[in-house]
Amino acid sequence: MLVRFRPLPFFCLLSTKMKKQPYLILAAACVASWPTPCRGIGDRNANTDITFPATLLLQNGGPVIDVKHPPMEGMHVAAGDGVTDDTAAFQDVYDLLKKKYETSGWSMETLFVYIPNGTYLLSDSILYRGAACRWRQQFDICSVNFIGQSRAKTILRLADHAPLFQDKRYPRPVISFQHPDTKFNNSPGSSRLRNLTIDTGNENPGAVGVFFQGANQTDIHNVTIRSDDGSGLYGLCFKIGSVQGYYSDITIRGFDYGIYDTVNAEGNAAFEYLTLERQNLAGVYLSGGGLSLRECSSTQSDHGVTSLKIDGSGPHAVIIDSVLDGGNSRESAIELTKDQQQCLFARNVTVKGYETSVTRNGTIVVQGVSIDEYVSSPAKTLFAAQNGKSLSLPIMPTPQVPWYDPAQWALADDYPSIQAAMDSGKPVVCFKKHSYRLPGDIHVPSSVRFINLLGAELNQGTLVVSDSTPNPLLIQDGKAAVRIDANRDVIERCTSRGIGNPQGIPVTLFLENVNDCATGDNFCRVGQKIFARQIDVEYRNAPQIVVNGGSMWVFGFKTEDSGSAAPFVVKNGGSLEVLGGYVNMCNGLGAPGAQSP
Repeated sequence: MLVRFRPLPFFCLLSTKMKKQPYLILAAACVASWPTPCRGIGDRNANTDITFPATLLLQNGGPVIDVKHPPMEGMHVAAGDGVTDDTAAFQDVYDLLKKKYETSGWSMETLFVYIPNGTYLLSDSILYRGAACRWRQQFDICSVNFIGQSRAKTILRLADHAPLFQDKRYPRPVISFQHPDTKFNNSPGSSRLRNLTIDTGNENPGAVGVFFQGANQTDIHNVTIRSDDGSGLYGLCFKIGSVQGYYSDITIRGFDYGIYDTVNAEGNAAFEYLTLERQNLAGVYLSGGGLSLRECSSTQSDHGVTSLKIDGSGPHAVIIDSVLDGGNSRESAIELTKDQQQCLFARNVTVKGYETSVTRNGTIVVQGVSIDEYVSSPAKTLFAAQNGKSLSLPIMPTPQVPWYDPAQWALADDYPSIQAAMDSGKPVVCFKKHSYRLPGDIHVPSSVRFINLLGAELNQGTLVVSDSTPNPLLIQDGKAAVRIDANRDVIERCTSRGIGNPQGIPVTLFLENVNDCATGDNFCRVGQKIFARQIDVEYRNAPQIVVNGGSMWVFGFKTEDSGSAAPFVVKNGGSLEVLGGYVNMCNGLGAPGAQSP
């Protein structure tokens, strides 16, 4: 990820059948017989219990830091008893991450902070101590990962009436992924927050649940953010760029604003399976960059506030397949505050308990109890015969692969042990080291369901999906090239290095926070389907995402180029629908041969 200029918001929806020559398109579509899945609205509240074997702890040569078993002498031990102040234990761990970043920068070893079940009482923010972290005088920290054992039983709770969280003029987060002095961070992000609950307690009006920033391989998953008494300023705050990421299965209860997004144009967060409840001023406030919402349940009957408020200059929002309930509100479910410089695409949105569905600068633009399809600006089409409507493709959910008990894990400690781990018959293969140099390919048999890279980088060699099976394969959290040689669906989550299908096998790919994976003509072949919840491609001076005869649905994306290449190319009868994201043009728009610094 490099310095960017002139990020261009991506907001155009069309539908068309692609002819058998390449086209540069904004969004296109044509697809046959995709199954329509059963759909539930809002957070699915997965009951996942995450445990790690002791051999993966940092003190044993692995990438995991257990806050109850810290890796170094002198670090505080977290109690998790709901009585002891555990702030120092978390700050000690964050200081360790800071030290590693300042030493190694973007190439730092990816570490996972593991939080076992318990209630961890806090009196201050979870953040490193001291001044803003810098590497070579550049941007703030990256690769910050906090993973709870279980969402219901791993609770980070702010003490009631905490002195530092009383002033709304100076918002203070319970957990922060950036220093408050940071204005912009162009590091590759790769931060994660998963499987826990953030509780801002009682009588903390200046509290923010989570201050988040991250790009490329970034996510928040299976998380509750709540205020016990409904007070607090923001549940989830995006304040600085750059921001990408796929954020799923989240409940935010209370606060003035559930989600508060003021990121500059270099931001596009994609939310799916989101529940918002009992906000005081708005469910979602968007004043910069882009935001995509799907399967969002917003229940605002307590205060009757708007569910989605679009403010400022330049934001663009997408909301589909959602339910917005105002109780008995005189407000609009969705509000755009200006006539221009604000974009909204809404489709298949049910509105209940609001006086109007959509207003723009105080004028009603959608009245009824449902939004079939609304575009705030005139739709543009590639061909005259098109009707200006989106295709509204059926969307397949990502298959769920369980987190297996560590007794069913095979550990890959060095190169010779990787193939042996794959052939062990165990469903999980997990990586202990940060970097592996593979002199040859690694074959993944049908018995393997989950490849847990745990931040590992697999260099030179390729993971080859070599056995056909109806059971999908999940590859998560690391860098590995993947090649599909058999009929097996693949899920990639927070990964990079590329995935190819050279034989054109009609598989389905599910991509969540993948980076530089659209490998030319072998990426989306005839008969293949791809569901990209968030994809980031930065090839430069070459087509970034190529749909070569297959079908692709994109919920969120970011590309980077000098302006000399198409962000999307569709050819050989392929189909594409793109909803949210943005294009970064580096060193000006359309400058032939321009290079990013």
